[in-house]
Amino acid sequence: MRGFAFTTLLLLSAALAGCVGEDASEIIEDTTPEINSEDERAEDTTHVEKEDCEERGGTWDEQTRDCSFPEERPEEEERPEEEERPEEEEQEPEPTYIPSCNVTASQGMNSTTNPENWSELQSGKWNVIEGLTQISYAPPVDDTEAIVDTRLDWMCGYTYSIKAPSDYNDSKQYPIFLFLHGGTTDDWFFNNFLTNNFHIPQNDSYIIVRPSKLEMDWNAKKVLDVLEDVKSQMAVDDDRVYLTGLSMGGRGTFIVAAELPDYFAAIMPLSPHHTPYSYLPLAEDVAHLPIWMSHGDSDNTSSYDLASQMAQELQDLGAEIEFHTVIDGEHGGWFSIYSDPVVIEWMLSHVRGQ
Repeated sequence: MRGFAFTTLLLLSAALAGCVGEDASEIIEDTTPEINSEDERAEDTTHVEKEDCEERGGTWDEQTRDCSFPEERPEEEERPEEEERPEEEEQEPEPTYIPSCNVTASQGMNSTTNPENWSELQSGKWNVIEGLTQISYAPPVDDTEAIVDTRLDWMCGYTYSIKAPSDYNDSKQYPIFLFLHGGTTDDWFFNNFLTNNFHIPQNDSYIIVRPSKLEMDWNAKKVLDVLEDVKSQMAVDDDRVYLTGLSMGGRGTFIVAAELPDYFAAIMPLSPHHTPYSYLPLAEDVAHLPIWMSHGDSDNTSSYDLASQMAQELQDLGAEIEFHTVIDGEHGGWFSIYSDPVVIEWMLSHVRGQ
């Protein structure tokens, strides 16, 4: 029994001794020096011996027994040479285009002399006068290398046709009927037929002048040059110059009369066209003139309403106006008007300034 107790005691003692040993191993101090900062870490990693220092290209300091290395700089990235930008090619100036006419028109509303002499006039027939087409109404261009472009010939003066009475005599002064055609350009056959059928009183014959345009609207300056050219060559009664036109020529009648307010004895706009802008603002400029006006109320080309408004505006301004509505009339009916003795003689009865 005693032997069993003794054996048990020995085993217990051994177990206790094992536990104490494990605890002792856990509290062994770590004697490795602690690196407290980045600088100390760097010093430790960069410490080399003299031989190693020199081999690595460093500088050895005997006093401090330390090796220092030059600061390493990242190699500068090679910058690609700037690509040479091609010199911007100088853009050649755009050419200047001019109409075929080369005689500069006079300034303002002063007339320009026809640079070409007339051929011998044939009475009772149409004579074509082309000299004014040499006159340029375009802004002057100071460019010796300018290129002629005939598409710009609308900037030149008007070609015009003139028909003198068959009994024309220089000893007598004649009225002028100036006719402005419709459309953008001259429908020569239609207008020739129409003007050949104008009523002409036997005892009061007149000269018919018919210019041809190439532009949208009629130009008063060019019309003035036509009239003054006729006056310089023929015997004209200055106080009996009458202006008429149809469609675009009807609106042209208002435009020209407004810019030459003291030139005409009476005007006769027929079916005046309403575009590219209204002619209604011109009422005040022409209200002092006798006006014979006509328009079809079924006209689908030119505005009857605007013509009616113009007539009313002129009446309100005290103008002497005859406004005739053609019931169910379309864009036409001009032949019957120009061949009507009553209408033509109404026009001829007026004298400028009276």
